Amino acid sequence: MGARPVSVSVSPAIRLTRRADTPDFSVSGIDLHDIAGPRAPVTVLDEFRVTGRPFPPHPHAGFSAVTYVLPGSAGGLRSRDSLGHDITVGPGGIVWTEAGHGLLHHEVPSDPDKMLHGLQIFVNASARAKLGPPRLLWLDGAAVPIHRDGEGVLARVVVGEFGGVRSPLEPTEPFTLLDVDLTGSTSFALGEDQFATVYARSGRVELGAGHSPRTLQRSEIATLHGGADRISIEALDPANVLILVGLEIRDPVVAHGPFIMNSEDQIRDAAARYTRGAMGSLPALAND
Repeated sequence: MGARPVSVSVSPAIRLTRRADTPDFSVSGIDLHDIAGPRAPVTVLDEFRVTGRPFPPHPHAGFSAVTYVLPGSAGGLRSRDSLGHDITVGPGGIVWTEAGHGLLHHEVPSDPDKMLHGLQIFVNASARAKLGPPRLLWLDGAAVPIHRDGEGVLARVVVGEFGGVRSPLEPTEPFTLLDVDLTGSTSFALGEDQFATVYARSGRVELGAGHSPRTLQRSEIATLHGGADRISIEALDPANVLILVGLEIRDPVVAHGPFIMNSEDQIRDAAARYTRGAMGSLPALAND
């Protein structure tokens, strides 16, 4: 049988750039909404290092604010919110905050004397989930399942499923987050209604999308839009790659500050809910 035709658009490779650098906080990242357009579910991807408490409690609405603590991080993450949660995850763990119609949260290093190294990811929600009740999901690093094969692949299945291994963390809308150490080759599924973001944290990889392979260097990102059964990734050097796959957003998108909604009216409504205290309250930590 002939190969299934592939129709995948790959953006030019984008290198993460330094956006902030202070003694307590440094971040390199990209606003993917500006690059991949409003249909992409991942709108922001930042790689950060932080000590202390550089940010106070703040609101979110209309999307999921996701913090993934990289396995090599010296310290863990403490996450509090106006729903009453106060949890800690260590290196390799994840906190997935589905903001829904709105909540306050505050994330800081669990040990202020140790550097927290992780990824901050904003995952947009469809209109049907955007105004739902907020909720918090989390998974400690030791609970993240791992897929290994004989082709030089070690994949931490942080969210979703890969190689027959499924994460216990299940967001309201389907999503996949894989943290892959790669010396050989692998592939991942990409349906016609899905977007993928591939981030080469280290090494070099060749991303196979039909007849248009692309080499990603360290700190480069590519976005792909569906049409293929599988997308191949081959390590040209030993590499670490983050793979994020979510559903295409088919609704209007209006972003303003901490809110991602479908209209300016919804932005105003979210701001009003926050102002009148309808997103709850969250006291500052001592010494903030």
